[in-house]
Amino acid sequence: MSEQEHGSAPGVLSELDESGIMRLTLNRPEQRNALTGELAEELRTRIAEARPRRARVVVVTGRGSAFCAGADLGALTAGARNAADRRQLLAEYYRAFLDLRDLPIPTIAAVNGPAIGAGFNLALACDLRILAESARLAAPFLRLGIHPGGGCTWMLTRACGSAAAREILLLGEPVEAHRAQQLGLASQVVPDHELDARAREVALRIAGLPSRVVRDLKSALGLAEEGASFNSLLAVESLAQAESMGTEDAREGWAAFRERRPPRFRDL
Repeated sequence: MSEQEHGSAPGVLSELDESGIMRLTLNRPEQRNALTGELAEELRTRIAEARPRRARVVVVTGRGSAFCAGADLGALTAGARNAADRRQLLAEYYRAFLDLRDLPIPTIAAVNGPAIGAGFNLALACDLRILAESARLAAPFLRLGIHPGGGCTWMLTRACGSAAAREILLLGEPVEAHRAQQLGLASQVVPDHELDARAREVALRIAGLPSRVVRDLKSALGLAEEGASFNSLLAVESLAQAESMGTEDAREGWAAFRERRPPRFRDL
């Protein structure tokens, strides 16, 4: 008998295919994939499996009509005695998003429906966001009388700029998919029925690149995002580029370019 028949289906489905694409699916559609403390911990466990399982790209999505409808932060901290206790509980909860952001491999949010509050944070923690046309993004923290958390202000400001971040956080109104793309919050918007195929297509393109170069690029972009100086990044880039140019993959890349054919990298 399956886990689902026993009533114990996993809260996060994890699949790793032969191309190195790991797909993580929030699996609580009846609760619109709202992130409880338990589900956040399960997500952390699945994210931690990406490295030992040699995943090259991680795609995160939700089962059913929602990507993630957020969380009841009040319920999460109900047993806390004071602000210090609540702060500790929240830090543990938000660690799931930060673990995803800290992965050295690229991550893609395939946003299949509403991404609200904590769900918005989860999407922001990914490198790329591909939205279905029905997707909506919202950060209604202030309407609930609480301050945003989990790095929301930092990630949102860097994703769409200070003015848009202020509007989204102060008003708390949903941002529809095409406006999200205009603001820089989405790399692509596709019809709902094309979302899975498009996310896989993008993931396959990335998975087909040399993993060492991809990891080094993600590291450099992270340093740039965090305000590293031009000279510091120039040094990082020159070292990574010099090392990559001496690899078999670089030789194959140049040969493929000259011969006008797709490269056949060995680091696969």
